[in-house]
Amino acid sequence: MKHKLFKAIMLLALSASVPSVTMRADEGMWVVGNISAETDSVLHSMGLELTAEELYSEDAPSLNNAVVQLGGFCSGVVVSPDGLMFTNHHCGYGAIQAHSSVKHDYLKNGFIAKSYKEELPNEDLYVLFHLKTIDVTDKILGNMPAGITTEQRDSIIDMRAEDIVNTVNYNNDGVFGDVNPFYKGSKYMLSVYQRYDDVRLVCAPPQCLGKYGGDTDNWMWPRQTCDFSVFRIYAGKDNRPAPYSKDNVPYKPRAFAHVSTQGFHPGDYVMTLGYPGSTNRYLSSYGIWNTMRCINDVRYQVRGLKLDILKAAMQSSDELRIKYASKQSQSSNYWKFSLGQNTALDNLKVLDEKRELERQIQAWVNADTVARSRYIGLLDSLKTFHEQEYKLLYARTLFMESFISGSDIFSFILYGNMFGALSSSSLRPFSERAAETYKDIDVETDKAVMKALLKNYIAHVPDSCYMSKSLMNRIDSVAGGNIDAFIDHIYANSVFADPERIVSIESFDDVSSDPMVDIAMDMFIDIMGRFRSNQKIAEYERLLGDAIREMNHSHDYYPDANFTLRLSYGIFEPINFAAGTTGLKEEARNMITTPQSFLNKHDNEPSNIDYELIDPVYKWMKKGKFSSRYLNRETGLLPLCYLTTNDITGGNSGSGMYDGKGRLVGLAFDGNWEAMSGDIKFDRNLQRCIGVDVRWILSVIDDYFKGKNLINEMVIE
Repeated sequence: MKHKLFKAIMLLALSASVPSVTMRADEGMWVVGNISAETDSVLHSMGLELTAEELYSEDAPSLNNAVVQLGGFCSGVVVSPDGLMFTNHHCGYGAIQAHSSVKHDYLKNGFIAKSYKEELPNEDLYVLFHLKTIDVTDKILGNMPAGITTEQRDSIIDMRAEDIVNTVNYNNDGVFGDVNPFYKGSKYMLSVYQRYDDVRLVCAPPQCLGKYGGDTDNWMWPRQTCDFSVFRIYAGKDNRPAPYSKDNVPYKPRAFAHVSTQGFHPGDYVMTLGYPGSTNRYLSSYGIWNTMRCINDVRYQVRGLKLDILKAAMQSSDELRIKYASKQSQSSNYWKFSLGQNTALDNLKVLDEKRELERQIQAWVNADTVARSRYIGLLDSLKTFHEQEYKLLYARTLFMESFISGSDIFSFILYGNMFGALSSSSLRPFSERAAETYKDIDVETDKAVMKALLKNYIAHVPDSCYMSKSLMNRIDSVAGGNIDAFIDHIYANSVFADPERIVSIESFDDVSSDPMVDIAMDMFIDIMGRFRSNQKIAEYERLLGDAIREMNHSHDYYPDANFTLRLSYGIFEPINFAAGTTGLKEEARNMITTPQSFLNKHDNEPSNIDYELIDPVYKWMKKGKFSSRYLNRETGLLPLCYLTTNDITGGNSGSGMYDGKGRLVGLAFDGNWEAMSGDIKFDRNLQRCIGVDVRWILSVIDDYFKGKNLINEMVIE
């Protein structure tokens, strides 16, 4: 109970000293290795038993060494001395889908390797181990010339960052550096990583377990999803990074996480270690408004059209279901997120709170001579810049969602033009990239998407930001303004709509006059020219963050997430729904779910495909014969998913969740609908992290798959 009392005192103190910036004791994504004494004191008062060196050390093995960034999009944790790694099922989804076929449907039926020889390699999948973080702010921002423009400042920063990165020991050990801005560029840190490129699939549950609930339950509680997959990291025989080879051996990690089946109680300490992608907690009210109207509204509307087409295609055949499984999942996730974030921002009145904070900042600036010299006119300028940006941001998002994230064929061409991936100078041959891309494209489905999204784009794009007039002229001249006929024409006459021909092309130069390339180049020129962001917005948003920290200088502020290694901490706790909330089942108020709730969803909604179960899974769950070592000692039931107050966001998927001793208790995989404003505003009463209990994971591996070979690798306490 002591840690609860301490938390209450902390909350009162923080709310008293910073009335409008409601930073709570368990809010924040803290930079591992740079945790302040104030925050460290809170960690230990809440239940952390590890020393600072056991948590993070550059010299000795520490829990930090068990944490990985996976593929640039997720997190994971090493759980054995032989490089076994846990992450989420949805993080491994692309790899599982790539190995699946109608004959070997690993998505539907799951997969487990019973020996090293059966583990499946994954091209382009890698892991990064964090080695150390160094503050390089003085080297980046020191001696900055006076009177320079924002563009000149950014250029100097880029050159200095490149010089710093070049000092890192690039060698055969896969070590490299990355300089990242913190506090929107008021501070800079060098992160040093080691990269391993041989990562093999070891185990994936059937999709009806790993993705149980699908779109219906995404971002919702209660959850029963067994959202995990297992990979193994391989290295050369000297344990150094090496490209895939049949001669590689399991990697021997510097440290790995022990696994706990001890369980937990409400109020117990829990922390995550992972790589959260992006938050914007210090964003101005003007920036929040533009995010809601110009990004979220647009993304939700456009992706809804695309998802309807993909859903119909996937239901038509198993081949298309497998082909589009990963794409549908990725698109759907942020389709629902966009709606949820706007709903939560409205319900929690975040704009009103931000406007009140900005009024306080303005009053402080007016009253403080020093502050006035730095921040006078800041908020007026931000308002003006964001208002000027509104239509361009709307059009840019509409363009990106319609074409970069729309037709896969046009995305392939556009992405290649923007980033040089299709050029003759690309490191990878054009034919190789085409073969990789087109194995997951059905031309008729792609054409249907292109028709729907082009019509939608033309109907919604602001006149002042209209896409290249030459495209409209082309539609008129080729098809008399008929968009369906125009798309039919270009797909009929383009090599890019012929998968058998495109994979035999040796160079992008050979198809540079293709009709699809002509159209894509018009789009490319348009987005690169007219859709450039206002750099003043970034500069003034950075200054706003500086003002917030300066006005409340006694408070410890964490930086926004930027895909660097972070720690968040909290407790196990159910959602604290508002008094008088109606329509909620009692189960939603629980902190943890059980097998009966899993079966209830299946039995009560037999027509919902998100709750469909394959026969082996249904029979196994119905029998309920789970190993006693994985059951809750007090209830005798298998725990499935749970709620905590940890602060997470996208990129945290697959992050290990640890008890006070640093033992793995589960994996973070989702947040809750009631507080999807979390990337902009953390709400302690409502915001929850949803985790899959490690005992649920172990039971699937052990009881369902009979995977004793994997169970015996781990240290299970």
